[in-house]
Amino acid sequence: MIRVPDRWRGRAGGGVVLAGAGFAVATWLDMEPQPLPYVVWSVVVLTTAYLLIDIADAPPAEWRQGPPPTDRVDEASSDLRVLSSHVQSDQPSDAVAHRLVALARARDPDLGETIRRELADTRRLAPADIDRILTRIEDVP
Repeated sequence: MIRVPDRWRGRAGGGVVLAGAGFAVATWLDMEPQPLPYVVWSVVVLTTAYLLIDIADAPPAEWRQGPPPTDRVDEASSDLRVLSSHVQSDQPSDAVAHRLVALARARDPDLGETIRRELADTRRLAPADIDRILTRIEDVP
């Protein structure tokens, strides 16, 4: 058997009493209420009233912040900035070389040292060289 909570039993009982009293008053005032439409109307009105009561009792919503942004998002824009300034500059710095070495060390420390030695005195890297180094880094399992 289905167990109905006491709260709902009280609401249903109160609704039946209110609807019955309203029907009796409408009959006493010679409004000639029809039973079936009156029951449907009572159910709709009482359901709406109980929903409004439930909403009023609900605690206010609290918004939570999403997960913190990952550092990689900032790195990507920072890496892009370093790469564009490297390509556009007349005398580029060795920032691209440092970034490539750091990226390689994160994947494999030995590869990082190899790339550091290769790029030790290099100031300007050609796009093909950058692509070749990135491909080597990506190939590391």
